[in-house]
Amino acid sequence: MKWNWKELGLDAAHVLAGSFLYTAGIYCFTAPNEIAPGGVSGISTMVNALTGIPMGILTFVFNVPLLLLAFFFVGKKFTVKTLANIAAITFFLDAVLVHFPVYQGDMILGAIFGGCLMGAGLALVFMRDFTTGGSDIVAKLVQTKRPDFQMGQVIMAVDVCIVMLSGFVYGRIESVLYAGITIFVYTRVADLVMYRRGSGKVIFLISRKGPEIARRIILECHRGVTILNGKGAYTGVPSNVLIIAIRSRDYFQLKSIASQVDSHAFIIASDCGEIHGNGFRPGDLPEVAAADWNGGATLPPDGE
Repeated sequence: MKWNWKELGLDAAHVLAGSFLYTAGIYCFTAPNEIAPGGVSGISTMVNALTGIPMGILTFVFNVPLLLLAFFFVGKKFTVKTLANIAAITFFLDAVLVHFPVYQGDMILGAIFGGCLMGAGLALVFMRDFTTGGSDIVAKLVQTKRPDFQMGQVIMAVDVCIVMLSGFVYGRIESVLYAGITIFVYTRVADLVMYRRGSGKVIFLISRKGPEIARRIILECHRGVTILNGKGAYTGVPSNVLIIAIRSRDYFQLKSIASQVDSHAFIIASDCGEIHGNGFRPGDLPEVAAADWNGGATLPPDGE
C-alpha cells in the first residue's frame, strides 16, 4: 500500500491543532462556567461536574458504542478517522490541558471565548473530512436508514436535548441560555474560518472527466450534480461543466475529489445564501435524496 505522506501530514496537523483548540474551548472556558454546549462533549462536561471523572475518559467511553455502530453501518474509513480525532481529544483533555489555567468568572465571556476556540478547532477538523464524534456519528447512523434526513437537523436535535438537560444538571436556566450562545458562536466561527462567508457554495467545475468526478461527488459527498456539455472557445476542445450546490464544509472534500480524478480540473466556487428549487428550501442545503445516488437515477455516459 502506497502512503501519501503529504496528505497524512496534513491530516495529522489539522487533527492535532483542531482538537487542541476545540478541547481548550471546553476545558478552559465552557466547562468551568457550567456550560455544556451539546454533543458528547456536553454530556462529558455534565458527568464530570457530577462525578469528577476526567472529561477525556468520559468522552472516549461515551463514543465507543457509537463508533462500533458506525463501523458496521457507516463504514471503516469514517470510523477510523473519527476514532483518531476522538483519541486526540481524549489526550488533550486529560494529559495536556490539565496543566493550563481555566477561566471562571463572567459566563458570557466563557461562552464567547469557548465558542471561538471550539469553532476554530471544528473548522480545522472538518477541512480534512474528520469529525469530533458524538452527534456527528448519530447523524451518520440516522442517515443510513433515512438518507432524506439532513445531518444538520439531526445534530441540532441531539444538541438541543443535551443543552436542555444541562439546565437540570446545573440547576439554573443560565447554563442553557449561555450554551445557546456558545453554539451560535462556534458555528459562526467555524463558517468564518472555513469559507469566510455564505451558508453554501455553488460550484462550476470544468473537466474532461466530468462523469467520473460527478459519480464520486454523488457517492462520497451525497450531493446532486448537473452535467452540461461545453467546449473551450479558444481551443475548441470539448469538456463537461458540472454544477453543484453544496454546504461550504463539503467544499474541501469536493475539491480533493476533483484533483484526484483530474489534476487539470478548473473550479469556480461562489458563495450563496439561498438556493431555491427541487429539494431545496431558502437557505437550506440538504443531503442528496437516496434515489439520486443509490439505486435511483444514474448519470448518463459522457455527460449527455
